[in-house]
Amino acid sequence: MAGELSRLVRRGLPEVRLEEPKKQGLGSVTYPFDPRLGWLAVQHHRTSARVLWDLYETRAARLEPLYDELLRAASEDRRPWCWDGARLSVEAYGVEEFAAGERQIVGTVKNALIDGAASRRMALTVEPEHPELRVQVRLYEGTLVVSLDLSGRPMHMRGYRMEAGDAPLREDLAALLVMLARYDARTEALFDPLAGSGTIAVEAAFLAKGRPVWMSGRKPDAERHPLFGALARPKPLFADTTPVLFVSEIDRKLRETMERTFLTTGIERDVAILGGDFRNIDPKLVVERARERGVERGVIVTNPPYGERMGSPDALRALYRDLGAWCWELRGWRCAFLVANPEFLEAFGGRPRIAKPLRNGPLRGYFYLFEG
Repeated sequence: MAGELSRLVRRGLPEVRLEEPKKQGLGSVTYPFDPRLGWLAVQHHRTSARVLWDLYETRAARLEPLYDELLRAASEDRRPWCWDGARLSVEAYGVEEFAAGERQIVGTVKNALIDGAASRRMALTVEPEHPELRVQVRLYEGTLVVSLDLSGRPMHMRGYRMEAGDAPLREDLAALLVMLARYDARTEALFDPLAGSGTIAVEAAFLAKGRPVWMSGRKPDAERHPLFGALARPKPLFADTTPVLFVSEIDRKLRETMERTFLTTGIERDVAILGGDFRNIDPKLVVERARERGVERGVIVTNPPYGERMGSPDALRALYRDLGAWCWELRGWRCAFLVANPEFLEAFGGRPRIAKPLRNGPLRGYFYLFEG
C-alpha cells in the first residue's frame, strides 16, 4: 500500500513530501493528515479497503471518561471535518476488548461528537441510512481511534463489475497481486491464463494508467465534503501508458462476462483474449504477441482454482502440473499466484522466490512469486 501511494504522490502531488508511514495492525498504514493526500488516496489508491481521516485518539477504558475526552476534543477542534446540519452515522469495529459493548461505544461516541459540535454552534443529526459523515471507531493496542471514512463504502466495490463467476477475486486483492508481482506496464506484458471475469487484467490496466477507482456513477463520500469537494476532479495520472495485457479463460460464459467488463471499463484495446484453455495456447505465441506490442519480457499473474469447483483432487493436481509445465516454457517471465491449496507447490514444481501469507476473504492462502 505504501509503495502504491508513493508512486501516486510522485505523479499526482509532486509538491508533497510523503513521510514514512506507521503500521497499525495487519494491513493498515497511517500518515499525517493532508487533505490533498487524502483526496488522492480515496480517488486513486487501488489496494486500500478504506481511506480514513483519523480525528481523535483516547486510551479511556470506560464509557464516562471516553465521553468526557471526546467531548473536550470535539469542542476544541477547529478543523473543518464537520459542518452545521451535517448528517452523521457512527460504526465500531474490533472493539471487543473494550469494557463496554459495541452499541454502547457507538452511542457514547455519537453523543460526544454531537455535543462537541453543539458547543461550537453546529447541529449534527443522526442518519444511519444516508449519512454525509461516516465515523468509524476502532481499537488498536488499547487506543480507541475515531476516524472519518472518506470513501463511504468499501473501495473494492469500484462499480465496473456487474457480473462475476463463483468466488470472484476482490478488486483490491487483484490490484495487490499485480503490485506484488512487480508488473511494470512500461516494459512488460501481463498474462492471466485463468482469467475468470477479468478482474486482474482490469486492475493491471487501471494501475498502469493511474485511473480513478470509482466508476458507473459511484463516488466516495469525500466528493460531498466541503473540504475536498473544491479539489480538482480526478483524472488518469499516467494517461500516456499503454499496458500490454493477455488473458485466457476456458469457461465460455465467463469469457463473455469478461468481454463485457473490458468494454465497460474501456480497456478492450489494451487486452487481448488469446483463447479458452491455456493448455491449447503455444507459449511462443504469447511471446510473439508481446513483441508485436513492443515488449520483450512479462509476468504471469493469476488466481487458480483451489479445489471446490474442479470436481476431483486429481483434476486439480493435473491443472497445477499443466500450469507449471506451461509457465516454465516462458523463459525470463516471472510467475505470480494467489493459492489457498497446500498441494499447489508440489504439483506446480520449482521453488518460489517469495512465499507470502495472503488471505482471500475467509481462505488462508499464499502469494507465490517464481522467477522464470
